Amino acid sequence: MSRMKNKILLVGSIPGVDAAEAMRTCGEGIGRYLDCIPDGETGTRRIWINYLAATTYDGNPSLETINRPIPVEPEHPDEWRSVGEDWAPRGYSDHWQFRLRPGAESVHFEDLGYARAAIQSYTEFCALRDAELVSSDARFMVAIPLIESGIRPFLTNPEDFAPMWAAYEDALCREVALITDSIPVDDVVVQWDICMEVLAVEAGDQHPQIFPWQPQDDPLERYLNAITVAAGAVPDRALMGLHLCYGDLGHRHLIEPPDLSVVVKMANAATAAVDREIDYYHMPVPRDRNDDRYFEPLKDFDRGVGKLYLGLVHVTGGVDTSLGLLGTAKRHARDFGVATECGFGRRPREGMPELLHIHRTVADAL
Repeated sequence: MSRMKNKILLVGSIPGVDAAEAMRTCGEGIGRYLDCIPDGETGTRRIWINYLAATTYDGNPSLETINRPIPVEPEHPDEWRSVGEDWAPRGYSDHWQFRLRPGAESVHFEDLGYARAAIQSYTEFCALRDAELVSSDARFMVAIPLIESGIRPFLTNPEDFAPMWAAYEDALCREVALITDSIPVDDVVVQWDICMEVLAVEAGDQHPQIFPWQPQDDPLERYLNAITVAAGAVPDRALMGLHLCYGDLGHRHLIEPPDLSVVVKMANAATAAVDREIDYYHMPVPRDRNDDRYFEPLKDFDRGVGKLYLGLVHVTGGVDTSLGLLGTAKRHARDFGVATECGFGRRPREGMPELLHIHRTVADAL
């Protein structure tokens, strides 16, 4: 039986000026539905892996920055006050790119920044829990991109993939160790954000825009190597979840999945390969896939002891769209919770009341 008991999962990013505001907004709106809450990934982490490009890769002595996004005026300046510039990419041709400098045989990252942010935000989480805006046994969730997601989109040379993989893997394990050494382990949930891995398996590494170059090995094997190492870094007493994702560029998937078969296959493979418990799995549901064919692969899903969260909560279409998706999902799954398809930190803050209302309505209909 899963250690995740509640109806709603917050995937990661949440709009807010800072972690305190993001967590408090969600705590006040849906706190009683949550087993865990993230800090919102506000500030420099708002644009997911581009945070790594801007704060960890850019300026590393072993890496050369060969392209960076063109700065533009932010849409919501108050939400960018800790960033200094808007370095978010606007498309495939406007994004961060790096290569190893000539003569550099390896790369080293002192840290990735996730542990530092988590330790700082944990104090705010404790205040939220003390104020009873989440349950007394709620945990603090830290989301970290899995290895391929953290590095592949930024590389131009396939020969740089192995040294960057080794550097990121080493730093990732140290990040988790610092988190679980600094925060009581019974309060911790580690979520692995798995996007490039899903896209690589879905496309077989073949996509001219997303994957202009290909590694030599099999994408599913790479994923299993990565998740085995990552899961091994998480203590058993901490909870651990997999967020299986197709991206969120302009609120659209980078590849639209024909159905849930690839994420079911990847979830099952992780369940079989990983030695520790996987406490939950998150799978996306596009807002226009209110059809049985999309959910059909769930018949083959082996959740182990984990809980399934389906990302069928959508702003577009509101309650009616989300409830329609829920009705179809119920024909193919049981004992599941709900979430959005991806983090929603890039949505405007003024839309939060409606989004949390949709969460509550759908959760109450489970």
